[in-house]
Amino acid sequence: MIVTREQVKSMWEKFVFHNELDPDLPPMIRDSWLRSKKAMVDPFRPYGWIKEIDNEKYRSLIDWSLPLMEGLYSIVKGSGFLVILCNENGQLLLSIGDCEPLARAEEIGFIAGADWSEQVMGTNAIGTSIAIDRPIQVFAEEHYTKICQSWTCSAAPIHDPDGRIIGVLNMSGPYEKVHSHTLGMVVSAVKAIEYQLKLHENAEKNVMMQRFLEATTNNMKEGILIIDRDGKIVKANNQLKKLFRIPQLQLEEKKLDDLFNDSTICSNHPLHLQNQELHLSVKPSNAVHHVLVDKIPIYEKKERIGSMIIVKEIEKVRQFVNHLSGNQAKITFADMIGQHPCFIEKMNEARLAAATDSNVLILGESGTGKEMVAQAIHNESKRRNKPFIAINCGGIPRDLLGSELFGYVDGAFTGAKKGGSAGKFELANGGTLFLDEIGEMSLEMQVLLLRVIQEKEVMRIGGHKVIPVDVRIIAATNKDLRQEVQKGSFREDLFFRLNVMPIVLPPLRKRKEDIPLLVRHFIEKLAHKRNKPFPEIRSDFLEALMQYDWPGNIRELQNMIERVLNQCAKPVLTAADLPEEIFRPLRLPQVRENVDISRNEIKKQSIIEALKQCNGNISKAARYLGISRSTFYRQMDKWNIRY
Repeated sequence: MIVTREQVKSMWEKFVFHNELDPDLPPMIRDSWLRSKKAMVDPFRPYGWIKEIDNEKYRSLIDWSLPLMEGLYSIVKGSGFLVILCNENGQLLLSIGDCEPLARAEEIGFIAGADWSEQVMGTNAIGTSIAIDRPIQVFAEEHYTKICQSWTCSAAPIHDPDGRIIGVLNMSGPYEKVHSHTLGMVVSAVKAIEYQLKLHENAEKNVMMQRFLEATTNNMKEGILIIDRDGKIVKANNQLKKLFRIPQLQLEEKKLDDLFNDSTICSNHPLHLQNQELHLSVKPSNAVHHVLVDKIPIYEKKERIGSMIIVKEIEKVRQFVNHLSGNQAKITFADMIGQHPCFIEKMNEARLAAATDSNVLILGESGTGKEMVAQAIHNESKRRNKPFIAINCGGIPRDLLGSELFGYVDGAFTGAKKGGSAGKFELANGGTLFLDEIGEMSLEMQVLLLRVIQEKEVMRIGGHKVIPVDVRIIAATNKDLRQEVQKGSFREDLFFRLNVMPIVLPPLRKRKEDIPLLVRHFIEKLAHKRNKPFPEIRSDFLEALMQYDWPGNIRELQNMIERVLNQCAKPVLTAADLPEEIFRPLRLPQVRENVDISRNEIKKQSIIEALKQCNGNISKAARYLGISRSTFYRQMDKWNIRY
């Protein structure tokens, strides 16, 4: 239904003065009038409400909208129309138009900063389009405030890429010049602005993503190269330039074979490489770098468009592997337990050895802690942050020891791992190699070991490439190597190479005063591990341990303590809890009867001592020994104890 201006004016007067709504009023206008009255908007206010506005906050919106506003104005120039940009709250940001309508707009406060929201000015194209979030055209007396009724306004909200209203574009002109196409022009301009905003956001996202990718690749520990299908470098990260000592210049547009002298990495055959160990020669210096290379093809729609090459320093890879595999020394001198003068003297010698980079030979009986001392030396040396690799020369078959120490190449022997394998010398590069039971090494292997120590380089079994190694040797044995040299089973020149800093560890029987310290240390460790309270240790328990000669040294003591704690659930440890071999003299074994007599006598004396300590109270004495009262009575009857 076509409604004339006079009809709309009549509808407005009925509503404003008599609160009557005409049924022919367009629904969007009707709803807006109701909201305006509810908001108590004054329909006779003489001018708009001007508020301060921060144009810099909306600089981007203004910059993107201005070209479209100027385009719109060029179409309606001279017709009395204004093109207006508002923010998301309905405040005017910018007006373009002829001088006469701009002056009329200024008279009613329709200028920058004016609040033309529906809550302030009632029904109007700007405020109402924000309220309903859709384009709208408001004609003459459809405006709620009288000062706007000489205009017809067409407005559409502007949305950001996330769908939020960030502004409004409006065209206002004389009511008699209204045209249905006016709103369509505004809507088209708004869509163009939103499209520009979307393009801008996508461009910003692309720039941000590129920066993120650059930051990510430049902070990776591996060198990264992206190449196209022709081998031309598209991107190289900083780590790659640092790794190969390439000046900070643009590598892009260069070919891969301009950088490397290696057909494996430069060729497209094979397309895919994984953990390929290479000695890359870098142009123009021809410096050789030992690296692991991954080459991963990049596809788009099943067509290869290039490759990503990941380069890792072999040393850093091995350090990481050593860390994960436990090839690190855990023991320090602070973990070495003992106060006996001879022990203190040996620890001082070990500390002196740690301050040097000389080879060390640790001598001592089995179980005296030779590997612990080796770890402590490593951890106090300048190599502390490098690998500590231990190998038992007596625990590996002779024909395999060479491949373990020196490594092997692909196909060196039947069963050799594909790609070959690095030996312990390579894995320990920069750190310490601990050769335990060096006295068990064959003469043939001793020759090879001597060469590596002298030349500081290894050659893998089956290979021809010499690999430099920087390794400190700590060797250990329970044999007298001087005697082995005299017998001809150990090379004299190798002995002198190893015996630079000799340390002879004392057996436990020569430092028995340290047994109580070691016992408490082992019990505390086990109790903590099992989340159990520390038991009371009776003097007879320690005295019995002190009487034993400990042929297995500290290792035997530790194992003995673990066995006792596993078998004893009492909160008190007494001599009766020890195994019978503790009471058997080491060098003069006695018959079983004598062992039982000695053991039973200790138990009998424990019962008597408990009764004395508890003044004859059987219950207290039983608790004192950590046994039941019935067991305590049986023991008293067995040995005819009367108290």
